[in-house]
Amino acid sequence: MFSGWDSINFKHYNHEWEHFASAYRSIDVDELNCSLPAIVEFPNFMRQKSWIAAVVSFFLSMYLFVVLAIVCDDYLVPAMERLCYTLRMTYDVAGATFLAAATSAPELFVNFVATFVTNGDIGLGTIVGSSVFNVLVISAVCGILTPPSKLDWWPITRDTIWYLVSIAALTVVLWDSLVKWYEATVLLLLYLLYIIQLILDRRIQNLVRKAHTESELLDEDPMTREEEPLKGFREHICTTPEPGSNCCQKTWWGIKYPAELVLACTIPSVRFIFFLSMFLSVIWISVISYLLAWFLTIVGYNLQIPDSIMGLTILAAGTSVPEVASSYIVSKKGYGSMAICNAVGSNTFDIFVCLGLPWLLKSLIHQRIIVIDSSALTITTAMLVLTAVILYVGFLISKFVLGKFVGWTSLISYIIFLIIACLLEILLNKENICDIEES
Repeated sequence: MFSGWDSINFKHYNHEWEHFASAYRSIDVDELNCSLPAIVEFPNFMRQKSWIAAVVSFFLSMYLFVVLAIVCDDYLVPAMERLCYTLRMTYDVAGATFLAAATSAPELFVNFVATFVTNGDIGLGTIVGSSVFNVLVISAVCGILTPPSKLDWWPITRDTIWYLVSIAALTVVLWDSLVKWYEATVLLLLYLLYIIQLILDRRIQNLVRKAHTESELLDEDPMTREEEPLKGFREHICTTPEPGSNCCQKTWWGIKYPAELVLACTIPSVRFIFFLSMFLSVIWISVISYLLAWFLTIVGYNLQIPDSIMGLTILAAGTSVPEVASSYIVSKKGYGSMAICNAVGSNTFDIFVCLGLPWLLKSLIHQRIIVIDSSALTITTAMLVLTAVILYVGFLISKFVLGKFVGWTSLISYIIFLIIACLLEILLNKENICDIEES
């Protein structure tokens, strides 16, 4: 009965319920008290349940993750490095601000899509899941796969405290499963306060400890560095497999090359005008984020997986690829503080901006309260405190050495968190989803 409907057919019903905040996503279809699945908000393509659609959407999503990693690693992050070098910032502040904002661009656009298009919890689930992923998995990757490095206690403590503040603020906002415009405004104001504190960070440190040395400044010019130099247009399109590459490496090169070719033809090299590269990278990320949300919604719809679980797992891991890559690179160079500040600072940006900005805009545009369907996400958000405490205690035990102890502790903690979060979603999710294919 509903198989021929598309998203336009449901708009009439949506407008009738606009003024009822407690049920703005629930629509009484033929006297059935159920909520429309998020898939109806996307184009009417691969909407009918089919294992072929699920498989195709899954592999398309995996390839989009690869494209997303290339955009961030080859264009957006290097452009941010040039910006930070121009502003003469310290490594830890650069990691907590511009680098964190650059690598969090996928989460921002995914939540914009989830807030304005799907009206579902996949955006919030992605932010919560990627926050845990950033703190624990990035620490695990850098601790296990890179040489041990001694970290400065100040930036780690500073960003951990702000991360705990952001978690507390988000928990208060989600406590009643309703997001009001002034609550979203408070999140953005807290991030502004965080930026002000970072601007004054060196002066604050001078009051409690010895002043910074000049060597801690971001003084390596990305344009002239010999290790991992910035790629030009020719380097992007003329790459070939390295001599002596095995079959798997050649296959991986063949898979990535079409994406690298298209991106090289549409985004100017960072060696040219890095502001233009940054802008076009953001445009690409917005398109990829929309497609990712669409394809993963198809996968979740066919497998009957709640949107929040898809966000906590696959989408969270995929959108955190830029953070993992950039943190691993800087940690391998010996800048462990920048790597951890990038991870923790990304989480602060995710909560304050990636959630607060879309929520505020939607509240002002539609003049209504935003309803969070998943009650388990409120509990999961509160559990984020444990992840921050586990990481910081690990650093205290290891005397702020990023090594294998912190790495393996973080990895085991992430696996346990993921199991508990998914079980909570399954047990506490009581939402009744309409079957749009039921006759």
